[in-house]
Amino acid sequence: MKLTDKIQITNEDNMELMSRYPDNHFELAIVDPPYGLGEKLTRGGGSHLKFKNHKEIEDWDVVPTKEYFDELFRISKNQLIWGGNYFDLPPTRGFAIWNKMQSVPNFSACEFCWSSIDTVSKLYSYRQAGFI
Repeated sequence: MKLTDKIQITNEDNMELMSRYPDNHFELAIVDPPYGLGEKLTRGGGSHLKFKNHKEIEDWDVVPTKEYFDELFRISKNQLIWGGNYFDLPPTRGFAIWNKMQSVPNFSACEFCWSSIDTVSKLYSYRQAGFI
């Protein structure tokens, strides 16, 4: 059996999905939830982006609830939460910090990943190429 044979992708409400799993079912959860930044998104240098339809952002850019994080912590032994600096999470010393190495300063120069793993924070430099 190949590793890819064990991968299952679903398109459903994440709370419904997590409710079906027993405690500590997963060794590691890697998530990148919406940050809830909405209109605070900037072009860099402090100038705000202008969106034609603010409803487009409101529909998906909703900060997860406390219940979301409670379920996430319940079903997984360890967690990596991208954008963890935007959420009310337990203290950690194990942030992973992605330096995007941007040649043009768009959005943030780095991203923070909160980690439940007790380790020192680490900086990873990797040029973002998908949106530039």
